[in-house]
Amino acid sequence: MALVLRGGLIMTPTRDDVRVGRGTIVVDGDRIARVEWDGGRPIEAVPGAHVIDAGDRIVIPGLVDAHAHFYGSLIPGLVDRLPLDMRMPYLGACLEGWEARDHELATLLGAARMLRNGTTTVLENVLQGIGATEPVIRALVQSGMRAVVGPMITDRAYHDVMPEFVSRLPESLRRDVVGTTGAVMPPKEMVDVCRALAARWHGAEGRISFCLSPAMPHRCSDGLLTLIAEAAAIDRLVVHTNLLETRAQAALARRLWGHSMVEHLHALGLLREGFSGAHAVWLTDRDIDLMAESGAAISHNPLSNLYLGSGIARVPRLLERGVAVGIGSDGPNCGSTTSLVEIMKLAAIVHRLGEADGRRWPSAADAFRMATLGGARAVGLAHEVGSIEVGKKADLVLLDRAAPSLVPLNDPVMQLVYGETGSAVRTVIVNGEIVVEDGHSTRLDVRALLAEAAERGDRLAARIRPALADVARLEPYLRQAYLDLLAAFEAGERSSGG
Repeated sequence: MALVLRGGLIMTPTRDDVRVGRGTIVVDGDRIARVEWDGGRPIEAVPGAHVIDAGDRIVIPGLVDAHAHFYGSLIPGLVDRLPLDMRMPYLGACLEGWEARDHELATLLGAARMLRNGTTTVLENVLQGIGATEPVIRALVQSGMRAVVGPMITDRAYHDVMPEFVSRLPESLRRDVVGTTGAVMPPKEMVDVCRALAARWHGAEGRISFCLSPAMPHRCSDGLLTLIAEAAAIDRLVVHTNLLETRAQAALARRLWGHSMVEHLHALGLLREGFSGAHAVWLTDRDIDLMAESGAAISHNPLSNLYLGSGIARVPRLLERGVAVGIGSDGPNCGSTTSLVEIMKLAAIVHRLGEADGRRWPSAADAFRMATLGGARAVGLAHEVGSIEVGKKADLVLLDRAAPSLVPLNDPVMQLVYGETGSAVRTVIVNGEIVVEDGHSTRLDVRALLAEAAERGDRLAARIRPALADVARLEPYLRQAYLDLLAAFEAGERSSGG
């Protein structure tokens, strides 16, 4: 059945701006069939169509979260005040012993929250690994959300890239750390399993895509990275990784390869259109040039980067060089919100620090474009989503113009970006289907999910807390190794004149 959104205030990114004006949108099946702006040819009645009077609504393309981890929806509030490189062993402890339903439930909760706040597409980077991938995908299919899914894979243990940490440990603790790694799947087998998952799920429901996701380049051997590059080219899959999130990672890259992480990925053939790096805080000028020349993209995670003390990505420079930049939430354990509207605001204003010339600040329109079309480019779906255009998927969000942040409405782009939280979202359409109506999910019983989450989350937390206490015994040694890496980064900056 066709769907008609009549007379709404349409706000959509264009190639280099944002267009705002009243108009009517006709959806046929899962795609946008017509867009008629006021002053153009009127749209006649569409026989049998479901008509929504959007006269008191702002209609935007569904937002695209270009980097997220849903696991945190089920275990909030357990780890805090740790930078990422010290946080990783704690996250490993948090994720031990999860069952398939835990993965499904965390994903359903995260997806419900995102949809309620106007995010219709997510790149879900499955931190729990290959075994959790199918439960996560099943939950995303159930939720009605559009998703690009990639399990994070690695063949280097944490302690393999933090040797100073291990060498400082007392023998008893060293045995605990090294002895709990477990068997690592051979690189080719790992990639083959991912390709089999892609063959099964890529294109499911017209909403699910698959990507290959080396966890972090320094946690992957060159053999694994090369296999990923080859498989991505053969199967035409997006590649997504956590890239230069911290100064410590930049120092580790120099130690491992003698040059930057981005230069190494370029040498291995990974840097291309269809590659995206999350965070990308510590890029050099040469790295940015390589990203621009190759057509690679970035997922900017400003809230997570601040919460973890990682830094502020060089987004103004990336935009100047024409690099596609999307926005990611990084999930509820890295700043506690999945509302891309709130994160979009931060993406617009965080770069004002240290820049006296306001003309160089990203604008509200820039932030809106990053959360829509930029994100679509970053996740490999620019031909399908990110803007309101004929032929694209019908992923649309209707906001209430009577919301306090939008009254009076002088500039809808600025007021959405700077003043909204996502609370004005009333209707969400994905693939032509209404999945949120009057602020409520049409597919999920959110109240029942929350009740189940309370029970399962309590059980998980009771098991996790003793494991976190065990990890805390390692923290003094871990901290010193981390500080040594920061010192190595600073020394490298001084020697290079940075």
